Amino acid sequence: MHRLSLVFSLVALLGVGVVFFQVSRMEQARNEQGSAPRAAEEPNGKPEHMEVAVYMGRLQRFHQKLWLAGNVGNAELAKFYLHEMEETMEAIADGHVVEEGVNVSAAMETHGLPAIGKLEDLLEKEGVGAMHANGGILVEGCNNCHIATEHMYIRIKEPEAAAFPDQYFAPVTK
Repeated sequence: MHRLSLVFSLVALLGVGVVFFQVSRMEQARNEQGSAPRAAEEPNGKPEHMEVAVYMGRLQRFHQKLWLAGNVGNAELAKFYLHEMEETMEAIADGHVVEEGVNVSAAMETHGLPAIGKLEDLLEKEGVGAMHANGGILVEGCNNCHIATEHMYIRIKEPEAAAFPDQYFAPVTK
């Protein structure tokens, strides 16, 4: 009888260990999903395919939020969204993305990142009003990139409105 309870105890302990391991792996996967998507590497060391449309969706959302922040003069929030756009564009630029013979990564370095740099400079040197008034710099960069990557049918414009009813865009008053 003593051996039987010892066997049951060992099996129960093993089961708890397995459950703990599975929960730990699930939590790690959940944490990784929360971070900016990156192109993983395949076992041969080459970058795994990056789904550019996912990144473009993020850029579009950040572009709308940048516009809304600039529209109400929120320099701090505009700086945040410029940074988020820059990180997303860098992921594409560093992702070695070539689709149908077109080097998307190189186009992002040529068209997207310089536009973000210009807006960051405007924000820092002349303020949020100047950055917002020159939002066409980003639109032009996006559209030129789409032309260079043979996606000229995707045309970007400055937002006219955006639906983020769960976020305040006005600056915080102290």
